[in-house]
Order: sequence, then structure tokens, then C-alpha cells
Amino acid sequence: MKDLTERQTLIYDFIREYILMKGYAPSIRDIARRFKMTPRGAQQHVIALEKKGYIKRGKGARTISLTERKESVIVPVKGKIAAGQAIEMFEEIDEEIEVPLAMLRGYGEYFALKVQGDSMINAHIVDNDYVVMKKQYTAENNSIIAAVVEDKVTLKRIFLKDDQVELVPENESYQVMVYDPKKIRIIGKMVGLIRITK
Repeated sequence: MKDLTERQTLIYDFIREYILMKGYAPSIRDIARRFKMTPRGAQQHVIALEKKGYIKRGKGARTISLTERKESVIVPVKGKIAAGQAIEMFEEIDEEIEVPLAMLRGYGEYFALKVQGDSMINAHIVDNDYVVMKKQYTAENNSIIAAVVEDKVTLKRIFLKDDQVELVPENESYQVMVYDPKKIRIIGKMVGLIRITK
């Protein structure tokens, strides 16, 4: 594949990230708006990307596809999360982690959290693992979620019963935590786990 100009690189990165986040390609007008150019100018750049072998175009508005689909993607590590006693809102960790693309379910925003504690060991989540989270504010029963309770963050299984929320650990040594739904805030649902072995 041929080298790209600086502008073509920016447009290619935009197309790739757009597909990853939304699950479909941007239109020529989306590209034109993003880079403050005319639709004709955007079209010329897309044609150049196709000629250089970076994308393929079909017929239709959103039919751009990447010729070289990456097998993994980098997501930010937003901080630590307690699998045990809840810990203060994220201690920021300036870190990123590579996540297999297959782990990410559909479009959306993804991030990772580093686990501290052993309350989820029966779900095979141990200290220093990275849990990959899809950012969302609701979750179905039995999901493993990151929840904020009294400005502290914890990783637990969630169940809604009789107008109460139960945050259930996966370790008999810990007790189920029961809350009024108004007292907790879901910030993400677990979609995968990364364990880095030394």
C-alpha cells in the first residue's frame, strides 16, 4: 500500500474510528463536515484512499469498508475498580491496553478498569486483571457491572429485586450489598477480561 498524505491519514483514521464506534461507515457528507471541506473534496480523498489500497467502496452512501481490518484496538484504562470493598472514585491510571476486536460488542464507547481485590474470584476475575467495560447506564439482571455507590466504585453482579438493587459478589467471604436504586449509578457493563501474565 502506498504512503498517505497527512490529510489522507487523518481521514483514514476518522473512517476507521467511525466504523469502530458506530458499526457502519461515515458518508461523504460526514467526512466533509468533519474536515470542513466540500463533499467533492471529501470524495477526492476517499477515491485516493481507495486507489492506495486502504479502503474499498461499494455502491451507496455508507459502503466504505477497510481493506485491512485490525484484529485489536487500544482502549483507555480509566482507573482502578474494587472487587472487594468499594474504593474511591477512579484513581486515574495513565495507561492504555490492547483489546481483541472480537471482545467489543457492537458500536459504543469502551474502557478498561484494573481490578483490586478478590470479591469476584468465582467469576474468574482476580486482583490485577483488567476488565473491559462498555459504557452504559443500565444493565440486565446477572450482568457484571461497574457501579458508583456513595462516590465509590465497585465491580459486582447486579440484580433488581422488589424495588431494590442487589450488588452480588462472586466470593462467599463477601456479603450481598442491597441499595435503593436511586443510591447507585451504573457506569459500564463488563464485556471481557484481559489478564497480563508476567
